[in-house]
Amino acid sequence: MKLKLFFILIAVMAIFSLVLFAGGCRKNDSELQAEGQQTSGEDGSGKETGEASQDGEQAEDAPMGKSQDAEAEEDPEEDEGETGDEEEAVQEEAEEEVEIPQEITAKIQEADGLFADGMYAEASKEYRNAQITIEGSGLPDESKQELLDAVSENYETANNIVDTARMHHSNAMNLIYEKRYEEAEAELNATLEIYPKYQTAIDALESLEDIKGLQ
Repeated sequence: MKLKLFFILIAVMAIFSLVLFAGGCRKNDSELQAEGQQTSGEDGSGKETGEASQDGEQAEDAPMGKSQDAEAEEDPEEDEGETGDEEEAVQEEAEEEVEIPQEITAKIQEADGLFADGMYAEASKEYRNAQITIEGSGLPDESKQELLDAVSENYETANNIVDTARMHHSNAMNLIYEKRYEEAEAELNATLEIYPKYQTAIDALESLEDIKGLQ
């Protein structure tokens, strides 16, 4: 009887030991599995962190590259602007360096003085001489044109006055020849109204008065 109880006790202890051993193995397997998952998570996080860091560096590099490209594109425009300013400055200096020959300046001043004094026939002649001198000079074409434009208005005005005065004087001479003295006198007065210093008309009017006085 005692022997039977002894075997039963041994069997119970063995079963209990097996249960404890199995529980310990399961616990170890669970802990190992948990540690593996944690390690895997840390690796994934590190990988994601690395990828995020690389993406961030690429994102930072991209704007810098774009900025450099923009500066590279803007630099030629700035260079072109500076070149254009330099060319304009050189052109302005070249224009300022153009000197008008004294001969041309003297002729223009002489013509302007005669025109202002009412000597239109003489002024017209001097303006024409100035034009010939300007056209034959070695000045740049632009400078020549500016000078010609400066004298053209007075030159044309003087020519128109002289031509009109000569027409009235011619009419007066024909009327005197026809002994139509009153009409001739009116023509001569019209001549002197537009050209008071037209000496030919002045002399003709004095001759007409003498003729009328003899009648």
